[in-house]
Amino acid sequence: MKTLLLCLALGLSAFAADMRETDQKAVRAAVEAFNKAAAAGDRAVLDKLLAPEVIYGHSSAKIENKQEAVDALVKSKVRFEWTGDYTVSVYGKTAVVHGLSVAHNNTNGKMTDIPLDILQVWVNNGKGWTMVARHTTRRP
Repeated sequence: MKTLLLCLALGLSAFAADMRETDQKAVRAAVEAFNKAAAAGDRAVLDKLLAPEVIYGHSSAKIENKQEAVDALVKSKVRFEWTGDYTVSVYGKTAVVHGLSVAHNNTNGKMTDIPLDILQVWVNNGKGWTMVARHTTRRP
């Protein structure tokens, strides 16, 4: 009986690890889809990836709701470039993404590169992963 319980526990542990890895890959795909949509100014994809209640925080301390964030991303077509690997930590139906990035955007006709520390929170709503919060800090 103990052997059966041990095998069951090990099997469930392996299953949970596989699920976590699958979720991490799905979140990474959502993050990359967001970055591509932001660079392209793709309103439809951005609207799908940002949750209705998203809190979208900028390094300038400006906070935007979903409509404001989508409008600004479509207009600016900012390109986020990760400067190394970023972490994805999954906690059930919630994932926290953290990493260093550079935002390449056109500000009043002038290209700017802003180094950022990005923190995003994604939630699996049953239809896929959507961003519910994002905050950046400007790096020196």
